[in-house]
Amino acid sequence: MKQVAPVPTPCPSWTGFEVGGFGAYVYGVADTHLDLTGTWELFHDAEVELQNRGNRSLGTSGGEIGGFIGYNYQFAGNWVIGAEFDGGYMFLRDSKERQFFVDDQRFAREFASEVSFKTHYLLTLGGKLGYAFCNWLPYFTGGAAWADTDFHGRLVEPGTENFLEGGSDNTRTGWFVGGGVEYMLTNHWRLRAQYQYIDLGETGFTRTDNLGLGFISHRSIDVREHNAQFAIVYGF
Repeated sequence: MKQVAPVPTPCPSWTGFEVGGFGAYVYGVADTHLDLTGTWELFHDAEVELQNRGNRSLGTSGGEIGGFIGYNYQFAGNWVIGAEFDGGYMFLRDSKERQFFVDDQRFAREFASEVSFKTHYLLTLGGKLGYAFCNWLPYFTGGAAWADTDFHGRLVEPGTENFLEGGSDNTRTGWFVGGGVEYMLTNHWRLRAQYQYIDLGETGFTRTDNLGLGFISHRSIDVREHNAQFAIVYGF
């Protein structure tokens, strides 16, 4: 009797809605810049040295936890397009402080410079393009990103009441690109690993010294994040 070969299991379809929860490792980079104007320009050497010491690069790692909802559509065989909205809470912060002496002949002072930043949430809305290999779906993704950036800076003369201090706390709009891979365990359950590079642009503030002497400080910060995400997904 002739034996009949077993029929291979058909590949699943990636079309449909999906929801999921994720945890992520996040590394944030914040480049801070200090620009002094006004009365500072009368003391050029001190102005230049303070600006050089005020330009700092902050970098710190943290975690994120959140969830997402999305939709995929499989077409032309194995191609998959989709859209997804993610929202997560994170604790990401860093700060630096230093004291130094500035001597401009006419302007000899000791200063303390402090700068800090933190962010608590990240939202992304983006598209997806992938190619399915049966149960595997590698893909590229990109779109818009939103996050809060709490930035604070302080320049003081220790032991005196002369200082410039301020902060900026707002929601930034930026962009992200990345990629990942999903694996379909069953018709509904999937696992995902994904990387995102997020650029939140620049924010800052301007302050005048509290004694009314016309010393003006402009501070700005550029924020970027690297996000390595691992998720459990349920597809409908």
